[in-house]
Amino acid sequence: MDGIDIALHMAPPGALPLVLAGESVALLPERALWWPREKTLFVADVHLGKAASFRALGQPVPSGTTRDNLDRLSQLIDGLGAQRLVVLGDWLHAATSQQEQVIAPVRAWRERHAQLACLLVRGNHDSHAGDPPPALRFEIVDEPFRLGPFAACHHPQAVADALVLAGHLHPAVQLRGRAYDRARLPCFCTAPGLMILPAFGAFTGSTRELPAATERCYAVGGGQVVALPWVGGRR
Repeated sequence: MDGIDIALHMAPPGALPLVLAGESVALLPERALWWPREKTLFVADVHLGKAASFRALGQPVPSGTTRDNLDRLSQLIDGLGAQRLVVLGDWLHAATSQQEQVIAPVRAWRERHAQLACLLVRGNHDSHAGDPPPALRFEIVDEPFRLGPFAACHHPQAVADALVLAGHLHPAVQLRGRAYDRARLPCFCTAPGLMILPAFGAFTGSTRELPAATERCYAVGGGQVVALPWVGGRR
């Protein structure tokens, strides 16, 4: 088997297999990246406690988003048999995310996955929110952090002799149908030496401002990841 064949064989339903930096990976419709050889799951921009932060400011926003995010993470971890979770920045949204109503379900989630190795690459929101409490047992590092041929980062950047996995931008693309209908979909996007993940969090927003050097986008929709038939972010 070559690299693509191996990736196809190991990819979960709806996932898109790729070979990055010589490693078979899968882009998941849950807006995460799976590295099967290392049993490592990458997510970016979870922003736990964002809704609670908005409600603390008097904004009427939905509740339950923290539990939804954690439940989706648990389904991935259990379904894939992941042994390590790497968060590419912005695990917590703000200092108000440290309140007990947010941290209590996160603590319960961590206890459920007690054997999981968790690593957080600090993002810009983590700098304001503060590190997760020690009881959550996260290894906390600054970017770039090397993992094999990859450099785990929050901000898209160039790292010598590594392929950067990053977040921060919450990338999305807008698709247009023949009946002039439009759909805005989260996406993975690639540029030279770089793969940017969509935001994992359910209450994060998105942007269509992709890096100028974007080579290809992979849209997430309908329970699958699809390579879009254009280069440079345009048809």
